[in-house]
Amino acid sequence: MQTTRTSLLRRPAVVPTIRLPGLRETATALLRVLSGGAPSAREAARIITLDPVLVFELLQTAPLEKHESASLLEAIAQRVDNTDAGLLQAWALRHIVQQAQHRVDIGVHRHHCLHSQFVAELSSQIARESGYVSPDEAYSAGLLHDIGLLWLIEYADDYLQMLADIPDERTLTASELERFNEDHAEISSILASRCGLPAGISDAIALHQAEAASLVTAHPLVRITAAAEELANYRTTQAPLSLENACRLTRLDGSILVSLLADTTRTIQDRAGALGLPVETAMLSRPWGPAGNAAASPGGIDSGIARAALGAFARSSFGRGSSAWTDFSLASRLLLGLDAPVLFIKPLEGGDLTGAANPAHPGLNQISIAIDDPNSVIAEAYRDNVETRFQASPRPPGRCAADWQLARWLASDGLLCVPWNNGLESGVAVFPCPSNENAGDETDHNLRRLLTDAATVRISERNSEERMRREVEETVGRRYVDHARRIAHEASNPLTVIKTYLGIIDEKVEDATLKEQLNLLSDELDRVGALIRKTSDFTGTLPAGPAHSGVAEILHDLRALYGEALFARRGIHFELHTSPNLPAAAIPPDALKQVLLNLYKNAAEAIPEGGKLTVSAVAGINANGSPCLEIRVVDNGPGMPAERVQTLFAGGPRNSTKPGGGVGLAVVRDLVTTNGGTILCRSQLGSGTVFQIFMPLAA
Repeated sequence: MQTTRTSLLRRPAVVPTIRLPGLRETATALLRVLSGGAPSAREAARIITLDPVLVFELLQTAPLEKHESASLLEAIAQRVDNTDAGLLQAWALRHIVQQAQHRVDIGVHRHHCLHSQFVAELSSQIARESGYVSPDEAYSAGLLHDIGLLWLIEYADDYLQMLADIPDERTLTASELERFNEDHAEISSILASRCGLPAGISDAIALHQAEAASLVTAHPLVRITAAAEELANYRTTQAPLSLENACRLTRLDGSILVSLLADTTRTIQDRAGALGLPVETAMLSRPWGPAGNAAASPGGIDSGIARAALGAFARSSFGRGSSAWTDFSLASRLLLGLDAPVLFIKPLEGGDLTGAANPAHPGLNQISIAIDDPNSVIAEAYRDNVETRFQASPRPPGRCAADWQLARWLASDGLLCVPWNNGLESGVAVFPCPSNENAGDETDHNLRRLLTDAATVRISERNSEERMRREVEETVGRRYVDHARRIAHEASNPLTVIKTYLGIIDEKVEDATLKEQLNLLSDELDRVGALIRKTSDFTGTLPAGPAHSGVAEILHDLRALYGEALFARRGIHFELHTSPNLPAAAIPPDALKQVLLNLYKNAAEAIPEGGKLTVSAVAGINANGSPCLEIRVVDNGPGMPAERVQTLFAGGPRNSTKPGGGVGLAVVRDLVTTNGGTILCRSQLGSGTVFQIFMPLAA
């Protein structure tokens, strides 16, 4: 056997996808269903579950998650539903038109498929008859219990001759252990684990050929799978012993098992007949038989037409630009039998091939390969526009350290380099590919180029759109900065003029109260000017003001400045209750003024004539374990409905205490919470509104 393949099976790390030939009859039936309109995912899944190779390939591409249902049909249907229809059609065609390179011919595969279906159905029926909790698990174990046998036919030298010389499966197992140090049951178990199947199913597969006497204490699923395998041999020369072992393993009466055997035989014959598969009893009893006729494709599908359709379906599967990378990864596994590649890209303006950023391989974008590098197969692929292969040398790093290191990152001893050029970008797609892997015929070569070109077009378009989006954002950002600075410059001139005239008026008046109000108004102009400068400053170089506020002082200043303009002129009574000894709050004065002024403006527009606004501030509050100061703003206005209160701080014209819309309640919340405070609102229709602000005390 090829030792590279054996080592790959044993490796726990990421390994290249293993490709086995699918059954043409099932692939043809699947293609017919997929091409007939919009089939249900379950309908397609029913066909796929008839072929253990198709099941294995789909689950290896998207392994089962721990939370998924035990039903294999449901799991397959879910994957069908999540896969582009064009890609599924290409996958079905792939198994119809490309069989020649495989050692597993049509006859052998038909034989294996029918036997696996037979054991799977027997396992499911035995599970139900014996009361096992999950017949679906038994079906899965039976369906994939011999997938390792196909794997050995495909990848082990002279294995077909070994099958021809050995009459029964237990003798075959002994020969496999002697020659390969593992048997096909153990390989089947490893492959099933790779599909995400639970450990219980893997164990049942690994032990299905063990002696019945050694399994009587095993888990029920192990005994059910082994019993199904025994029953499958019932019509051979070992019939009496097989039935005895099956009875011992299941603790069911022999007459029941014989009845199950007859019913299951009819079920498989009917199922195979629907696909046009000839069924002989010997094909159900044993997983291998004489080589079959690998002549024409079933269903009259012309290979030339099928190859053209394969290309069309493959191209159509990249229509969803947003998921081009995901689709490329899936298509690589299903259609090429290769794990997803990494990309090397040559910039349009010239330069070296550089690895594209890839979360799975950090540091890839730091690898750069000169196009004229004579030692790199990646550079050779780009330079000559041909596929190239890399094989790791016995003593690293070989001729090119970058090629050798990339192969290590991709957990492979070889690389397959496919050049691409889509008009937007050009480069090389590098697939992990074991050095002794058969690269396939011309169809494989063309399909790799076609898929790579189609996928990289979508990826390059997405990259171009992303670059354009960033450029637009940067342009808009620069325009916004320029616009904000221009507004700040223009606004500062009238503010300066107004402030100058206030100074002139202040010099001419003698009234002390008016002078105080003019000073407060001048301070407000300073605050507005500071807000404008802060809004237009994108460097963070403006000096910060004080980090704490004298709450009592600010409350009195705001009443003196806005009490007449906002409330008295509207017939609203304004009351202020506070103490001059209040501690400082941990919020900048400008921020606290903006919070209170927004609440005052909203209240002034919501309270009818004759109403009242009461503002109070008290200390000695503990909120969330911290000493705080509470500012309470209470009005006896019309109030708000409960649903409006729930979204009051979300912003927008509906979220306000006044009928026409709000002024800055979202800003109020942000200013309070940014400085470590909390704001609450309680309101009731006809009873007014209360805002409570809890601000931490200054340290």
